[in-house]
Amino acid sequence: MNFDNIKDKMDAEPMDNIQVPQRMEGIGSRKMPIQKVRKTMRGEIITQLICIAVFFAVPSFVEMYRLPKSLYYMLMFITSLITLGYLIKMSWFLNKTSNLSAGSKETVVTFIHDLQLTLEVYKTAIIAGSLLLPFSLIIFLLGIEHVDESIFTKFILLDMSPLMLLIGAVGYIVLAVLIYFGTVAWSNSLYGVHIKKLEETLKELEI
Repeated sequence: MNFDNIKDKMDAEPMDNIQVPQRMEGIGSRKMPIQKVRKTMRGEIITQLICIAVFFAVPSFVEMYRLPKSLYYMLMFITSLITLGYLIKMSWFLNKTSNLSAGSKETVVTFIHDLQLTLEVYKTAIIAGSLLLPFSLIIFLLGIEHVDESIFTKFILLDMSPLMLLIGAVGYIVLAVLIYFGTVAWSNSLYGVHIKKLEETLKELEI
């Protein structure tokens, strides 16, 4: 076999028509949604921790009656536990996906699956915690010493007319519905678009 002739033929062939496979070209773009999801989660964890600290610190700067202050701290403690639950889940997700390269179909499938599970915990925790916040805020406002303490007592004992009770119940239900749809919309705006891009990546990898 004449290797010199083979080499000469290879050198003579034009290299302009050689195309890089699309699957190789797309690897960099596949990493982007994963990096953006991780960056968003890190920012959200920090933001939530700051919010928890602020909520607990506020009563220290305002004069409150003892009972409403105690109830406020109890509700915020429960809300914080719920919040910390999904923050731990987010931290687990970030740790698990820290070394993903997005270079294979299995990697993308695993990332999407874990992300969707994490988001379900996220939505549930946000909704549960947010439903307690209105009570915390009302107790805080009614518990300030500049407000008549009897107003707080009537609120806690539900000492009000049936009409006011009905208005309060309907208002809370409306608020709960708004919180639910707001949470879903917020989650989709932060992560939904990246999930769609990753699902498109799966289709490309199957070609």
